Amino acid sequence: MREAVNLVTSPFGIGEKLIFELLKKGETVYTVFPSPKGVPMSFIGKINLKYGFLRFDQDTQIDKMLPKKVKNVFHLHETYDGSFTTMFKSNPCATLLLLDWAKNAGVSKFIYLSSGEVYGQGSNISESTGYNPRSFYATTKFETEVLFRYYFRSFALHTLRVFFPFGKNSAIGYVSDLNRAIRHGSSVDTEYRIISPTFIDDIVSPLMKLRDIDGHEVFNICGSRVSVDDMVDKIKYVCAGSPKKINVGKLELTGNNTKSKELLGYQETPLNEAINISFS
Repeated sequence: MREAVNLVTSPFGIGEKLIFELLKKGETVYTVFPSPKGVPMSFIGKINLKYGFLRFDQDTQIDKMLPKKVKNVFHLHETYDGSFTTMFKSNPCATLLLLDWAKNAGVSKFIYLSSGEVYGQGSNISESTGYNPRSFYATTKFETEVLFRYYFRSFALHTLRVFFPFGKNSAIGYVSDLNRAIRHGSSVDTEYRIISPTFIDDIVSPLMKLRDIDGHEVFNICGSRVSVDDMVDKIKYVCAGSPKKINVGKLELTGNNTKSKELLGYQETPLNEAINISFS
């Protein structure tokens, strides 16, 4: 495929749901897998869907693996854990290569999925709050956002800072780690006491709505605040597991989603319903 309306840089989790929603609208989509082994049967034979193979933490000549022309980029790929080197290559370094490619590919909208963890800590945080990343992962997301200022003249560039995303078939992230610890009887050890987790199904519509907005905007996407203890109890009830030990810290990291609700039509699925869908 030499041209596509949309490039989605991750076909997993949020990316999978976004891809199928775009296809329902009759739009063309190009996405990338790390290897042919990762392509699910549900992707094979889909009209208007093409895919290639790309390792964002390894490949440097990404222009040879992507379409020549693309209108909208949904940059959802990230590495959440692992070695510092892998996270750095996969997050800021790969995004820099993608930004340079986008300048030559006719991109009009570049939409980036960042993290609420760039704020570090705080209650009801607005988009104007300064950066204070507390982990290496959060630092790579902050570093990636800093790169954007050098591309504002090339295309509209929007950032969604998502707080603690989780959902069915979403295998990475803070809440997914909680779920694994509970199911496997491992220990839960976290510095957070209060969080605002986000159901990934609720993110798809705001992502698509961003294509209608010009300029360079930042939006918080987050659910309502909940204690980590309550979150653990809700997951325990659904999966019938129990962690070996729970060590909860004192920090709060919750966001203000007013801007997303007003401009992007963001709506929250009730937390109990979202957890049941995700982990039952």
